[in-house]
Amino acid sequence: MTAAEDLVATLEDSGVDTVFGFPCEQLEPYYAALAESEIRHVHPRSEASAAMMADAYARVTGTLGVCDGVGGPGAAYTGVGLTEADGASSPVLALTGDNDRAFRGREAIQDADNEAILAPHVAASYDPESPERVVEAVRAAAREAVAGVPGPTHVNLPEDVLAGESESGPGAAVETRFDDGGPAPSRDDVTALAEVLTAAERPVLVAGEGVLRAGAADALSALAADTNTPVVTSMNGKGAVAEDEPYAAGVVGRWGFCEVANDLVEDADAIVGLGCRFGELSTVGWSLLPADATMAHVDLDPHWLGRNYDADVAVQADIRATVEAVREALLSTDFGDGRERIEQVAADRESWRGEYAGRLESDRTPIDPARIVSELQAAIPDDGLLVSATSFPGFFTGAFYEVRQPGVGYIQARGSDGINCALPQAIGAKAADPDRPVVAVSGDGGIGYHISDLETAVRDDLPVVVVVWNNQSLASSKASQLTNYGVDISTDFEPETDYAAVARGFGCAGSVVTDPAELADELADALARDRPTLLDVQVDPGAVPPVIAD
Repeated sequence: MTAAEDLVATLEDSGVDTVFGFPCEQLEPYYAALAESEIRHVHPRSEASAAMMADAYARVTGTLGVCDGVGGPGAAYTGVGLTEADGASSPVLALTGDNDRAFRGREAIQDADNEAILAPHVAASYDPESPERVVEAVRAAAREAVAGVPGPTHVNLPEDVLAGESESGPGAAVETRFDDGGPAPSRDDVTALAEVLTAAERPVLVAGEGVLRAGAADALSALAADTNTPVVTSMNGKGAVAEDEPYAAGVVGRWGFCEVANDLVEDADAIVGLGCRFGELSTVGWSLLPADATMAHVDLDPHWLGRNYDADVAVQADIRATVEAVREALLSTDFGDGRERIEQVAADRESWRGEYAGRLESDRTPIDPARIVSELQAAIPDDGLLVSATSFPGFFTGAFYEVRQPGVGYIQARGSDGINCALPQAIGAKAADPDRPVVAVSGDGGIGYHISDLETAVRDDLPVVVVVWNNQSLASSKASQLTNYGVDISTDFEPETDYAAVARGFGCAGSVVTDPAELADELADALARDRPTLLDVQVDPGAVPPVIAD
């Protein structure tokens, strides 16, 4: 067998069923092997899209995502896509094709140091120099991507190495799941965390995306319910608990936040962070957490323990195992005194949403973004997935959209904060779970990056729904420029751009929506279609989202 055939057999034996990639000559031995396998190859319109699709695939399935592409310029594009996976600790294995070893570095076509190009974005990179070492490299990269703290890895594959005969054969299957547990907490750590919760009068659980990566959402929900402890989440932590539960206080921080969540953290006498980084956005510039609060922090990644706040109790361990152990340790403890506080949290959250009722139900035109979120909430089933762009759309969806089943029901690219990820991520998520309704929300600025992947969705029969918030501008940048410097430079788009027509040109269904009364039917029809749909929704360019300005 060739090294390429061994590689593909190893991926297949390891449970990889989908790969995202942009074909190139250097990887043709690999594609020939793929053609003889059961692995599905999804061909996006760029290597960057492939990496973003693999990222979302990994988040939805809890397994390794795989992407491929040419070296040189393709590796650079792959790096763009891996930026999000790197920042979000998402396991993506990137394969790059390369020229034959005999003439690498001699100005061959697309010649480049692919390992150097991707080094800033990956935890490990391999460049096997013989056919016998290809499977070894791929197995090592796959293991490193999912073991411990997940993250992207890279294997560079010269064409002659791939095409060469190998005596080593396919390697043993690699475990590609990354939510199957890590190191358990020590007994002393569990005791210390339990004491933080029992000693406090106003404890708050702060959940980040690490809760979702660890498959700990159900465990956290049970702990919050048993101990009557409110839960706030980072933006990437949405779904760590069902957001319509009485103990769920919403997103904490500067952008797309719920005021109730911020108030709870500011008033807390104990804070337990779970799989979160306490970054600038979720702490409002590190100003939100009280200096005198007892601080506990649990994370699998030692890099973040105590990095932004000194922790009185710092635990490096698997989130799910830790939460389950703390809950078990507290089963005999009576937390009945906290019920009144949880009832107040639920009442405060309902009151806060009531303050926005006029906007969530607004009939004015251009359409208020809050009304769009309200209609999305009604249209997307509880087991559906909303993939939101960052910036302007993310401010609204983060604050007002509720994930009503614990788990990955919402994705926003906060690992990189790139506005460009929503459409590729939605396609990757749909490939991961074809029967699940998937809706992407993007601004007209963000959709321009990868709009050609609408054709990918059509060609690969991935009927995602794309809702473009068309305010003919980079609304967030416009507001920031005007507020901070009194200028407005390069933030406007051509007002006659018809994204629905562009979508129809790619083979999608497409409609322009100007009346909020049309939203419910348009969304229902889009979700019922067996082909991709883009809704070009004309949005109020002056709408103000829930943000705290500097």
